[in-house]
Amino acid sequence: MPSLPPQHSISTTTTATALRVRRARPRDHAAVRFLLLAAYLPYAPHVPAPVFRHYLADLLDLDRHAAHGPLLVAEADGRIVGSAAFYPDAGTLGFGFPSGWASGRALAAHPAARGRGVARALIAACERLARADRSPVFAFHTAGFMRSAIALYDGLGYVRAPAYDVDLAQHYGFDGYDPIPVIAYRRDLVAAAAPFPEPSSPPHR
Repeated sequence: MPSLPPQHSISTTTTATALRVRRARPRDHAAVRFLLLAAYLPYAPHVPAPVFRHYLADLLDLDRHAAHGPLLVAEADGRIVGSAAFYPDAGTLGFGFPSGWASGRALAAHPAARGRGVARALIAACERLARADRSPVFAFHTAGFMRSAIALYDGLGYVRAPAYDVDLAQHYGFDGYDPIPVIAYRRDLVAAAAPFPEPSSPPHR
């Protein structure tokens, strides 16, 4: 992705919650991995152990995420309390979204910082990057068992895109488990976006 001009900087400060969102640096990666573990390990009981191990390893693979787009962190009082990976081309994410859309992955807020607008600030930063890149759509997935995240995205006006839902177990190559729904959301970023293409076949089945 080409570097953004200064007017599209994502380093912002939200005074109401004392949050600052900026691009992560390599030296932040250890703190981000610690944050991801704190945020996602509580969901382990919802996912069969072999699937969860692959899921967590995928989330923690920051080098791979950073190869496709910027990693973002949210800071409060000088500490990293949230993170997200921005994908300028959703097609490289591997979850069935069309190339040309933008996406995000591994959104996390530290449990101790929830309720301070961390997720909202990171989502807003991702949207700004997508708009600066002139992406027609910003889309992402969340797990069906992440009820607070679903409530947040519904409240922010994101629209469900069920054609791009994924079964997490099948995505990682596991058969024999009950479906583990990973549900898709999207938002149009331009006034007259082209119709959303339907996948030619169910993704990752």
